[in-house]
Amino acid sequence: MAKSHNQKIKILILAEILKSTDVHKVVTMQEILDRIGQYGISAERKSIYDDMEALRDFGYDIQYKRGRTGGYYLNSRPAGETGSSEMPSDTAPEGGTGSEETPGQETAAWRLSRKEICDPDRNMKLLCTQAREREIREYFGEMAEYKVKTEGYLTVTVPRIQGPEFFGWLTVMGKDVRIVKPTKTAAAYRDYLKILAREYKGV
Repeated sequence: MAKSHNQKIKILILAEILKSTDVHKVVTMQEILDRIGQYGISAERKSIYDDMEALRDFGYDIQYKRGRTGGYYLNSRPAGETGSSEMPSDTAPEGGTGSEETPGQETAAWRLSRKEICDPDRNMKLLCTQAREREIREYFGEMAEYKVKTEGYLTVTVPRIQGPEFFGWLTVMGKDVRIVKPTKTAAAYRDYLKILAREYKGV
């Protein structure tokens, strides 16, 4: 990929990574760099800081939780966007007392919405790394069939899904989840990434 194209994709990946966070589920700078590296894109900390500032200008309220288990999280999204990472307005930013996790409180996680199942009579097959098995099972739940492969992978069979929430989750998973079939859905995901890249043209 050309360097300029890599930079456009990098900020998209960063945005999707942050969408899966909240004050109780933060992401460190090293985790961000590692996730972006899965796409074959080399990034420095300074460029990530610059991308975060660009996203803030776009309306993303990116905060940093201080402490031993600190990291970055998305406090709220631009107007018009919805999702599990949007936090109540009384959440304390910048490592305040409201950022401490309450014992027994569950961490927010992405879940597949049945509204995104576009064809319940046809299946979609995904190839996933076992390293992400917990997150994958959390996302699909009982709507999927799981088959562990011996090479450190598992296959996931679900009703055919297509939509921005699912594609956003795929972006966060990086190379750990790949659409095997149908190829039409894989092509739609590719087009989704192209459309998002155009939104950040010139950044």
